[in-house]
Amino acid sequence: LSLNGEVVTIDNPDPSVTLNDYIRHHTKYTGTKLGCGEGGCGACAVIVSSVDASGKETHRSLNSCLRPLVACDGLAITTTEGLGTE
Repeated sequence: LSLNGEVVTIDNPDPSVTLNDYIRHHTKYTGTKLGCGEGGCGACAVIVSSVDASGKETHRSLNSCLRPLVACDGLAITTTEGLGTE
């Protein structure tokens, strides 16, 4: 996966780890929070970018507390820190 533009390779990821757990505990990014843990509050929201079948780039929001890390292979993830400062 790509996290804020940086390619990340994770060997033997634990299937019980969510994307939020990984971001909060295994990276330097702490802007993505864990609020309700049920996808209702939006504190865990990240942007997922991918290319669809027609070659068009798409962006959508994703609740990182609900997404297993193992289901993020090949995705480009942007956290609040990756949005920039300008």
